[in-house]
Amino acid sequence: MNTQPGGQPHPVSAAAAEAMDRLWIRNLLDASDEVIYFKDLQSRFLRVSLGMANRHGLTQAQLSGKTDSDLFAEAHAASALADEREILRTGLPIVNKEECEGFADGAVRWVSTSKFPLHDIDGRIVGTFGVSHDITRRVLAEQEMVRLAEASAAASARLALVEAQLRSVLNGSADAIAQYDPDLRYRYMNPAGERLRGLPLAELIGRTDREVRPDQAVESWEAALRNVLDTGSTGEHEFSITMPDGSQGWFHTTISPETAVDGTVIGVLTSTRDVTAAKRAERALAHQAMHDPVTGLANRYLLMDRLQQALLRLARSPGRVVLVFVDLDQFKAVNDAYGHEVGDELLVQLAARLSAMRRREDTVARLGGDEFVVLCEHVQCDASVREIASKMVDALAEPFEVGAGLQVRLSASLGVAVATDPAASASDLLRNADTAMYRVKQQGRNGFHVFDASDALSDGTLELEIDLQHALARGQLALVYQPMHSLEDQRLLGFEALLRWRHPTRGTLLPKDFLGTAERLGLMGPIGAWVLDTACARLSAWSQDARDAAAPLLVAVNVSGNQLRAAGFADQVRRALAAHALAPARLRLEIGERDLIQDDVRIEAALVELGAIGVQLAVDDFGASVTSLARLSSIPVSVVKLGRFAGLRQREIIAAVIATAHGLGMSVVGAGIEDAGQLAELSDLACDDGQGFLLGRPLEEAAVPRLLREGGVEPAVS
Repeated sequence: MNTQPGGQPHPVSAAAAEAMDRLWIRNLLDASDEVIYFKDLQSRFLRVSLGMANRHGLTQAQLSGKTDSDLFAEAHAASALADEREILRTGLPIVNKEECEGFADGAVRWVSTSKFPLHDIDGRIVGTFGVSHDITRRVLAEQEMVRLAEASAAASARLALVEAQLRSVLNGSADAIAQYDPDLRYRYMNPAGERLRGLPLAELIGRTDREVRPDQAVESWEAALRNVLDTGSTGEHEFSITMPDGSQGWFHTTISPETAVDGTVIGVLTSTRDVTAAKRAERALAHQAMHDPVTGLANRYLLMDRLQQALLRLARSPGRVVLVFVDLDQFKAVNDAYGHEVGDELLVQLAARLSAMRRREDTVARLGGDEFVVLCEHVQCDASVREIASKMVDALAEPFEVGAGLQVRLSASLGVAVATDPAASASDLLRNADTAMYRVKQQGRNGFHVFDASDALSDGTLELEIDLQHALARGQLALVYQPMHSLEDQRLLGFEALLRWRHPTRGTLLPKDFLGTAERLGLMGPIGAWVLDTACARLSAWSQDARDAAAPLLVAVNVSGNQLRAAGFADQVRRALAAHALAPARLRLEIGERDLIQDDVRIEAALVELGAIGVQLAVDDFGASVTSLARLSSIPVSVVKLGRFAGLRQREIIAAVIATAHGLGMSVVGAGIEDAGQLAELSDLACDDGQGFLLGRPLEEAAVPRLLREGGVEPAVS
């Protein structure tokens, strides 16, 4: 302090005093780690301490002018505002108030806060100021102490009842519960276990299962018990037995080690549940998923699975795999004349007639409508192929007795495709049989035709191959974009990029018309790269037109198995994302189910690398093979896109797929939604997202920005 001679302090001017006050306040605020703040009458921050700025990850200047609503969750901001209004009204401070601060991101923090009225030099209240201390650690410790005390009290209360309750549970349980000693002799069995084994507890104590029921099943049962004894780890065991009524019963057992206080395994505990009903339901569901509901024959998915297996068997047992595509002539006329009930009965009889002709190893399938396929294995010569087809033509020409004495005469056109190469494509074989069948239709029906190379060439395949090799360079390929919506709130999620070929003479061709050719010619690499880059570029350009910035749009691109097998595909994806500044999660790669379930190390490696990038992986057209539902847990994707394999008439199948996918943490997309009934069904089944003509037809590139800006209906393309 400055002093005058004689020790008296120099008088300090008002300006100097004010400057000193500001210096003190600045040092207090800029150097303190405490939460200190000053607010105006509107509860806006005027000045804050460095500690408060650091607490919120902002600078002191950035906090100036903000309110609690900008920093905290709504409930806490409202409470703080109410406190400050009360201080402004009464002029009284609030001291050492303990409260929980809730942040917008969900985080919470306990603090002890003191708030005071802020006076100007004339004593008027011009705002508030406060100091806040973090007491989270203390509060949490106190809460934990209370929780532990309550838990201890509850545990003590339960302990007195545990023996009686346990006895009641064991006696009333429908599960068979048993206790074994280290020699696998019974120590205890509850009443349900007595009923299952057919013996009272008194006759079980001290005996082994080998002594009680010496059958083959006991070997695997005791092995499972012994494994738990040896390892100390919980195990499971499933077995079947013949029930008293002669039916087969299925049971699932959980096997747990019984341990002493020191952790030593001193026995085994088993809990066995009757799962017969669930097993029967699973088998019924699997049968429904793989069989035609009208005729009971195999459906397309079971047929394709068996066809693939038959082709693989050619490697071990050379011969011929024959596919006979059967299409009734003029079947529509029967439906129109007599109704669908008679039509269905006719189909059932046709199925029975084809089944009666098949050998044990053959498969008869119905694809839909009046289309049937017969798969024949181990056919030794071309003469046998023709003999099989000829007999079918003759058999189907015989009259059918349907309805009340109604006799219907029909004929059938049969297309035959033959494979001798194990590497042959199942889908190509089916397509060739279909093509051969149409040859019969063109030639007057009621006969058969065996597919040969000239059938493909006569369809213009060679000309198409030549044109396709130049399509990309000539700018004839284009993408259209089908909207994808959330079924919960109809929100637009993004678009699926669909490939089109604007052929100069054939018009617009869909992927099914030329992608098979592209695969054969090895063109999927450059075409796929173009599709990926173009789709990413469009999404990047459209993002600024999207109205909902909180939910960025995504784009879905179809990827073939050959693309996944190609070296460097993941790098291609990285380059496309980087070139157009897209977050990986905004790109969804849709991969056909058959490609995903192949045991191909190249595909598996590509999926692992793509998953590490962070792009979404989806299984497309799910349900295309016999074990689809069982394989779902092993498919490394996060999105399941339903194929049209079941149709909404088979509600149980779709429900099982959706429930299984959700149980595995996957989302589900319903494709091909064309009417309000389908949309309602999928919504009821908790399907997450959807696309289809009802929700939005594929859009030309130029139509998408206006849809994003205005939300209007755009003209669609095929």
